Amino acid sequence: MGRLSSADGLKLFYRRWIAPRPRGICLLVHGIAEHSGRYEHLAQALTARGFSVWALDHRGHGRSEGLRGDCRSLEQFVEDLHGLARTVRAETRDLPMILVGHSLGGLISLSYAAEHPEEIRAVAVSSPALKLSHETPPWKVALVTATSRVLPMFPFQNGVNPKNLCRDPQVVEAYEKDPLVHRVLTARCAVALRDAMRQSLELARRIKIPCLILQAGADEVCDPETAAEFSRRADGAGILFRRYDGLYHELFNEPQRAEVIGDLCQWLDGILK
Repeated sequence: MGRLSSADGLKLFYRRWIAPRPRGICLLVHGIAEHSGRYEHLAQALTARGFSVWALDHRGHGRSEGLRGDCRSLEQFVEDLHGLARTVRAETRDLPMILVGHSLGGLISLSYAAEHPEEIRAVAVSSPALKLSHETPPWKVALVTATSRVLPMFPFQNGVNPKNLCRDPQVVEAYEKDPLVHRVLTARCAVALRDAMRQSLELARRIKIPCLILQAGADEVCDPETAAEFSRRADGAGILFRRYDGLYHELFNEPQRAEVIGDLCQWLDGILK
C-alpha cells in the first residue's frame, strides 16, 4: 500500500500485490463508486500467474482524497493513472505493463491506451463504460447539466443498482455494506463522464496495441452492443471481443468468474509470448 500525489495535490491511495518472480505488471483500474480493495481475488489470481499487480483508488473514491464522486473531466482520471504508471516504473525493473480496467475503469484504460501507448504493452477491459445500458431521462439530463453550471459539485445519486452488478447475492450484500463504496456523483463529474462516453467510439481507431474486451451479455449497467461496435471499429494491433451471455456487469465477481479470469490470464500469457 502507498500514496502518490496527483497533479493538483490530492493524495491518491494505491494497493500492490507483488509476485515472487514477476514476468509482467498489471495495473487494475476499478469502476465508478467502488475501490481497488474489491479486486483482491483477481489480484491473487494474477500474481499466481506471475503478474505483479498495482491498483489505484481513483480521486474521490475509496481511500484516496477528493470529494466523493467528483472530477472535472475523464482526463483527470487518465492522468492520475499515468502517475501510478510512473510510480510503478520507478520502483520496478523494466517489465511489460498491461492495463486491466472494469466499467469506468475500462473507459479510463482505453483512453489511456490511446494517449500513452508507449507506456503499456496491452489493455484488457471488462464491461467498459462506453454507453449506459439505459438512456437517462431527458429531464434528468437537463437538471444535471444546468446544475453543473451553477453548483458543479452538487451531489446526485449515481443510479447504480447493486442488484444489477452481479448474480452472486453475497457479492451484492458485501457491496451494499462496504463503507468505501459511495452512492453519489457530482454534477460536473456526471456531465464529464457523459461527454466522454459520447466520444468513446472514436477511441477505437486510436488503439494501436493489443486489446481484449470482456463483455457481460446481460449487462444492465453498460451497453453490450456498444462494446461490440467498438471492437468492430478498431483497426490497430488487434482487438479480441468475448461476450458472456447471461452474465451480469461485474464479470470478475460472477459465479462463472473462474472462467472469465481464466480467459484473461490465457490472453495475458499470449501477450507475453
